[in-house]
Amino acid sequence: MAARLTDKQKKKIVSDYIMLGSYNATAKKNGVADSTVKRIVLNDPEMQKKAEQKKEQNTADILSHMESQKADVIKVLDEYITAMRDPVKIKRAGVVQLATALGIVIDKYTMTAKNEQALQKLDEVMDKIGGVI
Repeated sequence: MAARLTDKQKKKIVSDYIMLGSYNATAKKNGVADSTVKRIVLNDPEMQKKAEQKKEQNTADILSHMESQKADVIKVLDEYITAMRDPVKIKRAGVVQLATALGIVIDKYTMTAKNEQALQKLDEVMDKIGGVI
């Protein structure tokens, strides 16, 4: 029979899970089975609250970072769009490359109007895979 985990070990496992967002990674870090991590995490009454707070903080951090990089991203986009308008490059590109590039540009420009929906979809995906952003 395996040794029982102390309260301190269990708290560390919960803490590691909040940071890593993965049962498997947490299990490896703590030298226990992923089923043990899952059981401990699901039995912690504060876990959902802690995970939600961490997810909100991570989302805020990511959005803040994106905002701080906005000017540089706009410059890069301008350069790429200018390159994409080059008639020589357009003639050299195949139909699939042109269609893909056009699709990406359209998706990205229309996505700015749907940022909140995109973040919701990202949250849903992360929830499905059991991760924390």
